[in-house]
Amino acid sequence: MRSLWLRALLLTVLLAGCADETAILLEIDSTNIRIPADVDTLRIRAVGLVSERATDRIFTPDEWPQTLAIVPGAGSSSEAVRITVWGRLGDTDRVKVIEEARFVPDTTTDVRIVLDGDCLDFDCPGDTFCVRRMCEGVTPPADGGMDMGPDPMDLGTVDMRMDPVDMGMDPLDMGPDPVDMFTPPDMFTPPDMGPIDYTGLIISEYVEGSSLNKAVEIYNGTGGSLDARGCDLVLFRNGGAAGDRFPVNATLADGQAYVFCNGSLSDMSACDSDEGSSLNHNGNDGFAIECDGSIVDSFGSSAGDPGTNWSGGGIETSEDTLRRQCPGTPDTNLGDAFDPSADWISAGLDEFGGLGSRSCPSSP
Repeated sequence: MRSLWLRALLLTVLLAGCADETAILLEIDSTNIRIPADVDTLRIRAVGLVSERATDRIFTPDEWPQTLAIVPGAGSSSEAVRITVWGRLGDTDRVKVIEEARFVPDTTTDVRIVLDGDCLDFDCPGDTFCVRRMCEGVTPPADGGMDMGPDPMDLGTVDMRMDPVDMGMDPLDMGPDPVDMFTPPDMFTPPDMGPIDYTGLIISEYVEGSSLNKAVEIYNGTGGSLDARGCDLVLFRNGGAAGDRFPVNATLADGQAYVFCNGSLSDMSACDSDEGSSLNHNGNDGFAIECDGSIVDSFGSSAGDPGTNWSGGGIETSEDTLRRQCPGTPDTNLGDAFDPSADWISAGLDEFGGLGSRSCPSSP
């Protein structure tokens, strides 16, 4: 009864904001997943398979079923749509279901997605999902007489084309959507979660040793798990412009370090990313962590070549291993003056036994 009432309400609101009934009415249900013990949030991602218009939303369910309306954005009215639903507990995706439907002009299409408790924490790769503890692919929707893709070998009622949109390992970016398929009124609450907060992601150890003993450690001190796949370690050669970029490509647990190494480092056991000969800095080369186009921390300066190194208070950035004092104050201004003694402690030449685990050195 509640589902029927919600459907009627959503259609009333939907039609009040649209010129026709072109919509997908999505009902998410489960018979064996508990709220909030098993799942406390739902994440929905919808992608138009022709326009590639996409939206990504996350909201808190109160009971089953959850019903919401998806309507096409401007310029997108008749196309197939891939809908992915994740049931999440905290920051963990526990179950995933994928369904393909299509916008049909002047028609409200009902789509029901059932989250299966037997598939909790059952990991399926790429664009597959769990059905009775087995990984299944996505079944395309009926063609409906209109070719859904460019494949000339269209078999009539079911479109056999290859999906141009890869819905595999989707980064959990809850930031603003570039093109939103969910035009007003938007049935999702709360609204968009905003950009990721990288405050607390810092450069925690710097190795500039003899020969090719070169490494840089970064550390997640944000207080929670951090998807850092939008971040690069950027090398600023000779205190100048940005040069080589080294992507993080990892999700870091709270308190986890990530180490970039020259491929000829004497001990590679703590290295997370072997950068070959590209990570070949000297004492006058600066670094920054850049996430989503913004600098969140830096080492050194881009204000000009300091000569052999930056120095201050008996600390030099050449032929030494430097470890960040705790808690470490992020320096987001790479263009200001740099005094390594303000936030760094010397550990000595070719001393890199602490790489991979953040320690908290203090001044002697």
